[in-house]
Formats: sequence, structure tokens, C-alpha cells
Amino acid sequence: MNKPLLSELVIDIGNTSIAFALFKNNKVNLFIKMKTNLMLGYDEAYGFFEEKLDFNVSQVFISSVVPILNGIFENVIFSFLKVKPLFISFDLDYNLTFNPYKSGKFLLGSDVFANLIAAIENYSLENVLVVDLGTACTIFAVSRHDGILGGLINSGPLINFNSLLDKAYLLKKFPISTPSNLLERTTAGSVNSGLFYQYKYLIEGVYHDIKKIYKKEFDLIITGGNASLLLPLIDINFIFNIHLTVEGIRILGNSIVFKCIN
Repeated sequence: MNKPLLSELVIDIGNTSIAFALFKNNKVNLFIKMKTNLMLGYDEAYGFFEEKLDFNVSQVFISSVVPILNGIFENVIFSFLKVKPLFISFDLDYNLTFNPYKSGKFLLGSDVFANLIAAIENYSLENVLVVDLGTACTIFAVSRHDGILGGLINSGPLINFNSLLDKAYLLKKFPISTPSNLLERTTAGSVNSGLFYQYKYLIEGVYHDIKKIYKKEFDLIITGGNASLLLPLIDINFIFNIHLTVEGIRILGNSIVFKCIN
């Protein structure tokens, strides 16, 4: 029996989870995740591919912020899919429609870099503030004309929540949810409200400040696995794209400029 043909597999190896996106006809056809395990072995990874990713693919692109896992995935992919994966990073050369490093290259996580590339390449926008709410909360600005402007990184909601639980003896774990009110009357409700409203005010504050600093209008794009509970609180028009990172990785993978060595 022939395996289903999908053109590209994109893998985003993050601190909390690893996302796998299969693309067909330039769109995400399958999107699944596995929990990041620093002790992940070859056999376990191979078994995951056998069960979940038994497809024919022509290319594999990987972004990783967990280098210890890179070798495992490279070996499994080559063995199972018969494809040598390409790892994207900020310091490679890419053939894009704009220059992301117009003011010079600087150290940037490959996932953040992918988000910023997708924000410009996938949308007809000039200036964008990109928020990724995952393990960390990253807020970066990018301009089609001026390239990557910079950004800030904070801990994500679950890190803050778990840290508070660890330090507050009387506070017991409870399910977090989108708060109904800014001011709550129970400890759990107040913690829940504080957890999400801090990100609302952080995002909106940065958004309004960069408009003043750069004297330009900015669009807002939000992504990340922990973003859904925050979205109802945001009072700025925004685009939500859960696939932004993998779309950016795919764009970068297809845009790598290979240098010939004589």
C-alpha cells in the first residue's frame, strides 16, 4: 500500500512541546504535538513517526530551541523518511521579499525568527507586532522596510502560575480559565485574573508604546499554545494564527540560499 504523499514536514522543537506540521498544497494538512522529553531516545522517536507520521515527504524543515534533541530527530528522519532535514536558524542566508536584518544580524531564537518572517511574508502588512504566548511570552516587532526592530521576552503564563503555586504554601492548584472580571473576590479567582490580565496589559502597553516610538501604525499577530484563554481580553484588533511558527519555518526552509564551495 502506497503512503499518502504530502510535500513537506515541518518540526518545531520547543521547550514544552514539539509540533509537527504536514503541508499539502501550501497548507497545513496535519498538525500534531508531543511533549518535549529531554531523555527522548531513538526508538521512542522512531515509534512516534511510525504511528503518527507515516507519509511520503519531499522535504523536512526543523526549528529547534532544544539542541540536545537535534541529533535524535535528524537520525530518525533520515532512517524513516529517507530525507535529510534542514535546520533553520537566524544566521543563514535566505531569499526573502524583505531584508529582516537591515540594521545588522543579532542573536535570535529560530522560533521567534520564523514568527517574524511569516508575519511579513504571509500577510500584506508593513509593520507588525508578533506575540507568541507559549512557555515564554515573546513580543517582537518587524517592519517590511526596516527589518526586525527587536523585542522583549517574559516568562509564559504557566511558568508564572506554577512558580506561584510552588512558593505560596496555602495556594492549591486549580484549573485556569479566561477571567470574567478584572477584580475577583476569591484568592483563586484573583490569581487567575492576575495571571491573564498582566499579559493583556503587557501586550497592549507594548503595542501602544511602539506606535509612539516609531510613529507608525502596527498590526498585531498573536500565536502560541497558551494564547487562546487570553484572546477574549485583548482590546486591540488582532490576527490569531496558531500555525504561524510552522508556516515561518517552512518559508525559511524553502528560502535558504546554499553557497557553492569551489
